[in-house]
Amino acid sequence: MKKLLVPLVVGMMALPATAAQMECFIDTPAYDEWQTGSCYLMEYTMDYNPNSAVWRVTGMNKPVSSILWSEATAGCTTTQEFCIQPITPYQTHLGKATILYTDGTWEMVQAPAYFETGF
Repeated sequence: MKKLLVPLVVGMMALPATAAQMECFIDTPAYDEWQTGSCYLMEYTMDYNPNSAVWRVTGMNKPVSSILWSEATAGCTTTQEFCIQPITPYQTHLGKATILYTDGTWEMVQAPAYFETGF
């Protein structure tokens, strides 16, 4: 029994407590798709105009108290699981979020957003 219990307990300790992740896309007139962990886009507009980047936190399996947005997503509402910010081309914009759970635990997720215009 002891031989079976030890690997089981060690295996359970290796599993992540939560599975939250950050997804994003760069808003364009084209069909936009969520990408997990990072989002990159080539837009053929031949300009340096900013586009909106959209980040969202998904996969939380516990009740959330609030989400603290930072870096490129700083200033977004703590009660929302998504954030929209304008970003400029040819620069990496890191979206970060600290998820505060109602049980007192927390978790950080992030995703960089980057796009080029072909100019």
